[in-house]
Amino acid sequence: MTTAPNHRAFVTGCAVVSPLGCRVDAFWQGLVDGVSAIAPIRAFDTTGISPALAAEVRAFAAAERLSGEEIERLDRAGQFALSAARAALHDAQLDLDRVARTRIGVVVGTTLGAMAIGERYLRARHDGTVFDARQLLHMPYMALSTRLARALGVCGPVISPSIACASGTHAVGLALELIRCGRGDVFVVGGVEALCHFVVAGFNSLRATTAETVRPFDARRDGLALGEGAAILVIESEAHARVRGAACDVEVSGFGLSGDAVHMTAPARDGAGAARAMRAALLDAGVTPEHIGFISAHGTGTVYNDAMEMAAIAAVFGEAAPRIPINSIKGAIGHTLAAAGAFEAIVCAQVLRQGCVPPTAGCEQLDAGCGLDIVRGAARRCGVDVALSTSSAFAGNNAALVMRRS
Repeated sequence: MTTAPNHRAFVTGCAVVSPLGCRVDAFWQGLVDGVSAIAPIRAFDTTGISPALAAEVRAFAAAERLSGEEIERLDRAGQFALSAARAALHDAQLDLDRVARTRIGVVVGTTLGAMAIGERYLRARHDGTVFDARQLLHMPYMALSTRLARALGVCGPVISPSIACASGTHAVGLALELIRCGRGDVFVVGGVEALCHFVVAGFNSLRATTAETVRPFDARRDGLALGEGAAILVIESEAHARVRGAACDVEVSGFGLSGDAVHMTAPARDGAGAARAMRAALLDAGVTPEHIGFISAHGTGTVYNDAMEMAAIAAVFGEAAPRIPINSIKGAIGHTLAAAGAFEAIVCAQVLRQGCVPPTAGCEQLDAGCGLDIVRGAARRCGVDVALSTSSAFAGNNAALVMRRS
């Protein structure tokens, strides 16, 4: 194993299972067109749940992507994960039979794991129906990454980051760190979630959800809506990618973490924690605020999170803040929890490659106190060389990534 530090890390593959479609091009086009996939929940009985809005994955055809045995063995989240991982490896043109599998790792975050299995177990106990108790072994959040590694047949590091809604961003950052220190050559990274009764009812009980429309940074914003899906990236060392002739056009160049130490569910109102994570990512990447040409905001559409994020971005970027195009995807695909930061990393890669920033779905009347350039109404053409993605989560967890075009 090489121990040389500071290897560079590149995005060589991306794939999604999203409420806007199960290919990156469909996901991207939906964002560019300003489409919102948030609608009344159809996947399970919502009796007693109000509001019951979410962005569901409705175009996923498991039979077209997985074998019959895999469909039977895997829960919905596991099916999302394996399908997206294989598609990301295909996008990277990486043949696992031609590389050292001991140098390939899996870093995939989830907050819910296979929670739906637990719900089925409880219903079976209540109804007296038959339930295979062995399925409960698949419930813990770390089971998703380990089962994915086994299904792919890869034997490098397997990690299940769990820092709530910043887990997807953390996963990409961990891959960068592992590549830098020579712990592997290729990492399959991202986040996966599948909606269930528990999480929708839980966010409703926190009074964090909207009954109408998710409106990030809008003066009328009143809450989030949940989403589901999988966002998987292949992060590869420069040396490994170049040897096999893979394109090295988007680099993951900086990563930062911080904690608020304020509240279990609410962010620090002044955005100080989020600002520290952003500054750490900029420092790690060796760039200054003036280099950033696009920000993928956490942008949940809740009153306090958006206000906190406005303050954090203004604090970090100062006079440059009003000139940086900013987008939030949560008005389009809802809050996908641990997958959110991974979806946003793919958005950053697309912005860098396509030279286009999608509009923020749902943002029509910008908060008068915002003072930031929230792209809304229509997509905007603009060349971007360096992008920042920022995530904030329960328990005061904050994470940020810097990605650049090479």
